[in-house]
Amino acid sequence: MNTDPFTAHESNVRRYGRSFPAVFARALGATIWDESGNAYIDFLVGSGALNYGHNNPDIMAPAIEYLVGENILLSLDMHTA
Repeated sequence: MNTDPFTAHESNVRRYGRSFPAVFARALGATIWDESGNAYIDFLVGSGALNYGHNNPDIMAPAIEYLVGENILLSLDMHTA
């Protein structure tokens, strides 16, 4: 596990990531796995954005369709169609 890039470039405000000795590689439902394959229950739930779990199959297909359609993903507080 190499966390040097995170230490060098992350804000000091985001301390909790540096205090947890893992780099996560994949997720499904409420479970996340680190680079070594260790499984964890994601109690942070993606910082509140994952009410339906990571990679929920009922949401993935419409989300991919939205992205392929060149729609706006992030716009801060600007209105989008």
